[in-house]
Amino acid sequence: MTRRRFRPNQLRWREKTRFKSEFAFHCVRQVRQLKLMRTEPPKAALIISTYNWPAALQLVLKSALAQSEPAFELIIADDGSKPDTAEAVRATLCSSEARWRHVWQEDAGFRQSRVRNLGVRYSMAPVLIFIDHDTALHRHFIADHLRLSGEGMFVQGKRCFLPESYTEKLIREGLQPGWWPRPWLAGLGNRKNSIYWPALGRVLARPKELELSIRGCNLAVRRDDFLKVDGFDEFYDGVWGREDSDLAFRLFHTGVRCRNAWFSALQAHFHHRQVKRRERDHLDDELDRVRQERRTIAARGLSRMDGEGRVVAASPGYSEG
Repeated sequence: MTRRRFRPNQLRWREKTRFKSEFAFHCVRQVRQLKLMRTEPPKAALIISTYNWPAALQLVLKSALAQSEPAFELIIADDGSKPDTAEAVRATLCSSEARWRHVWQEDAGFRQSRVRNLGVRYSMAPVLIFIDHDTALHRHFIADHLRLSGEGMFVQGKRCFLPESYTEKLIREGLQPGWWPRPWLAGLGNRKNSIYWPALGRVLARPKELELSIRGCNLAVRRDDFLKVDGFDEFYDGVWGREDSDLAFRLFHTGVRCRNAWFSALQAHFHHRQVKRRERDHLDDELDRVRQERRTIAARGLSRMDGEGRVVAASPGYSEG
């Protein structure tokens, strides 16, 4: 049996036809997803805490708009940024079909717990996904969190750390097709967390009754569980860290378990200077008391928030306040 041979021009024609078909399919899928963003009730609220880094926030928002799961709402929880952040949000989202709100509170120091609670106050979805403005998302990020966040579960996602040169490239050129980092990228930190392998992740994501390594920049909690423990505790505001561990311990004390999202629900963390805490302080002592007393309710949680905070911009159909 002789094999059929194609001339070079025939091969080019076949390749061009295949590319056009794939591009058309991609466009149809994108249009369908954009329509679903507004028409379907949101399954998840993606709550992005931010403060004065609009260039990074724009990349994170663009990675959110490219998600494979379209039925979600975007809440930008702004801890007192300058007006250029609001301009970046509008420039990125106003022409999209996304359902979004930009909520803002006064710049009164580091108030991560409060601004996340503020974001929850202005959301409606049954699953809350918390991220920061320096973590771009894998395209299946929201879908993975929804798949893993079953009843009585919260999800801890994973992140890799981009080198400075690649971070600068993304900020300069944007999220081009194929931007997600390869595991062999020079200078990449936590390389394994750049590998998307959900089949293996399903095997490893067994529910745990205790997890000590909690990161609030990639955390999904069911809304009813979050409200049961009264959200984040403002006691931890003013100093970076510990508010996420406090939330997790209170969830554990109510019987909610944790799933580690290995090889799924992935983030790429932008390079920037970080201040790491090396010594114990009063927040560590408070966290010890939370564990010893098996507390379930935040001392200064969502239900005790005052009226500070407002919506500065929103998509059509969302009140701008």
